[in-house]
This record gives sequence, structure tokens and C-alpha cells, in this order.
Amino acid sequence: MEQAILVLAGGPVATTFAGRTDAGVHAAGQVVSFADPRPDLSAQRLVKALNAGLPDDIGIEAAWRAPSEFHARYDATWREYRYRQWVGERQPLVGGIVAQRTRPIEFERLTAIERVVGTHDFASFAGGGEGVPWSERRSEPRGTIRTVLAAGVTRISPWWGPGPFDGDLVEIVIRADGFLPRMVRNIVGAVLEIGERRRETEWIDELLAAADRRLGPKTASPAGLTLWRVGYDEDVAAARP
Repeated sequence: MEQAILVLAGGPVATTFAGRTDAGVHAAGQVVSFADPRPDLSAQRLVKALNAGLPDDIGIEAAWRAPSEFHARYDATWREYRYRQWVGERQPLVGGIVAQRTRPIEFERLTAIERVVGTHDFASFAGGGEGVPWSERRSEPRGTIRTVLAAGVTRISPWWGPGPFDGDLVEIVIRADGFLPRMVRNIVGAVLEIGERRRETEWIDELLAAADRRLGPKTASPAGLTLWRVGYDEDVAAARP
């Protein structure tokens, strides 16, 4: 991104991304803020010019001009992630963008994801050494407390071929005011264990109460996870295309 902007600006321009993702995780609704490299270009022409300098795995969908104090990360009020899990025989066409498993799961039990909605201590779901009792994160103002605004699971239709497909494609959606490292993947990992009947639905409550990553689930594959949307206050949102 910064290299593509440099070509237009004639000098280095720093970028600020709305969120960070683990290796192997995708972003469909990432937001990036930076100093305007070409005020003389319309937003539409700026998009075309930047896309011309980006590699094939990065693309800008839209651009808009925000106040100079706008900060893509700190001004965000919520972020939404979506996790897509295929349960059935291997599907080569979606390798790397959909998590895949052959072990059966009970879809109805995946609704245990709804138990994370609300303000909780998510230490049991925090990766990177931030969920253990002696973590430096625990001494910060918010520590490992986050508010999940919405969480749910639905079946969606496979889009990669005519079918029929012998399996299920499920999409898990989580929206929160902020996320800890690998928090979504660890929540998904817990929910999948519940879907396999390896755990009961109350396990989510137990993990939230324990607030200790050492008791938490295995981390789900990054392949199925996408940063879907980033939300801002009404003024900023109204300016977006």
C-alpha cells in the first residue's frame, strides 16, 4: 500500500490500518487512512491509480476524503469478523479461504456462540500470551475485557460450483468493540468442540468465568476467518461511499 501511494505522492506516506490480522487471515472490509497523496484527483480516479500499483492479492474497493484527524484504527467503534467452515469432503476450489473439516458437527449446537454476547473477560480466548494471569495485558486499563455486540451462526450456500454438495457450509459472525489476539479463532475453536459434542454448551460460560487461556480451546484454522467490516460513528460513516 505505502509503495503504491509513494508513486503518486512522490515521497513516503505512512498508512494506518483499522485492524491487524493473523497470518492466513483475510480482510474484505479493511479500512486504511493516510495523508491525501493527490488532492487534485477525484476519489474514484485515486482508487484506479492506487490499484494499478498494487499486487494481485490486494485491491481497493472505494475511497473517500475524511477530516485530517480521522484515524482508521482509533476512530473505529466496532469490527466484524466472519468465519466460514465447510463440513464435508474436501473442496479444493476454496482452499485457503474456507476452513475445511470432514468430522461431523451438529449445527444446532454451534448456537453456543451466542453465549459470548455482552461484556466479559475474554482472557481464556486471548492468544499471544495475553490470556494468562501474569500477562502484562491484564494490567492495562481494559485488560482482557471486551464487549461482543452480536454473535451468531447461519448456513450459507456453497458458491464454488454447481453441486450438489454433500456437506454443510456454516458462517459464524462476531461483532465487537475490539478483539484480543486470536480471540475470534479461539472462540470458534470452542464452538466447534461443542458442535462435535466434545464439550457442553455451558463450557463457554466456564471459560469466560475462568479468564485463563491455559484452560481454553484449540485455536481454529486461520483459513476461514475474514475481517468483514469496520464501523465508525455516524459522521464518518455518512461520508463513506
